[in-house]
Amino acid sequence: MTAQIPDSITVDGRRWVIDEWDGERDCIPANESLGFRTVSPATNNWRGRIDHFLIWHDRLLLFKVEVSLHPDDKGILPFGSRREIVQRYDQLEHWGADGMKMIQRLRECEYLVFDDVNIDFTGSLQLSYPYFDYWDVPWPIAEEDEEMQRRSEAVFEAGRLLDWREYAGR
Repeated sequence: MTAQIPDSITVDGRRWVIDEWDGERDCIPANESLGFRTVSPATNNWRGRIDHFLIWHDRLLLFKVEVSLHPDDKGILPFGSRREIVQRYDQLEHWGADGMKMIQRLRECEYLVFDDVNIDFTGSLQLSYPYFDYWDVPWPIAEEDEEMQRRSEAVFEAGRLLDWREYAGR
């Protein structure tokens, strides 16, 4: 996980927050082994990346990585990956000589999507659902939905899903 932005895992089409890893995480490939370098865009993401995992046929896979690439690596596309760019427009208040006006600032999120990076993790993941992307969901709605949040635990051995327990509540 990053400092404040959680990694995610998709299971049967539902995107869960990875709240906690209980087990050795050395099996998750480092930036260098994937073929890129990142920089921290802000204090809430000191690694410069957010990992998105997937369980497919009871295997844990690294599906995609949201990255803030080092300036020297902007054109790099690691072997076995493809690039996905998501553009968002942030609405901001701008104060100038003419007073306040609303402006829109373009922000790009860059993802590297991988085809088959198996993660041989042994241990358990504590998960919560749903995964909120607060750019897409306004705060009051997200806070109301916290009451309906679901919890789960996924247990793995060498990357294979052994057990899945889902329960309601906090």
